[in-house]
Amino acid sequence: RLPRARRRSLVLEVAHDAGTGAHSLPEIEFLRLCRRAGLPGPQCQVRRVDRAGRRRYLDAYFKDFGMHVEIDGEQHADASVRWADLKRQNDLWVAGDRVLRFPAWVVRRHPTEVAAQVRAALEAAGWRA
Repeated sequence: RLPRARRRSLVLEVAHDAGTGAHSLPEIEFLRLCRRAGLPGPQCQVRRVDRAGRRRYLDAYFKDFGMHVEIDGEQHADASVRWADLKRQNDLWVAGDRVLRFPAWVVRRHPTEVAAQVRAALEAAGWRA
């Protein structure tokens, strides 16, 4: 609507990223990484209910391929938080889904490596570029 507004492209990009459901900068960076690498776009912050009946949210979910990507910030380094993460991951694995985990700093500093691992996992799950 504002074709001559300053930083219009930045505003549009931020609005697009917010519309994807991403809740953090590393999640937004992951979505951009997927676009740049020609990977399918995941759903973000997908709600699921765990075995105990609690609501959980998945950072990025490639539904057609049964693959989750979790992006762990610094708070995930705490031992009790890490154990809770691993239990949730185990539940996903038991149900037959694949789970990849990346520290937030790796998404930012090593995007090519992250994209290669995501691509390999998607291809193993049946995706073809």
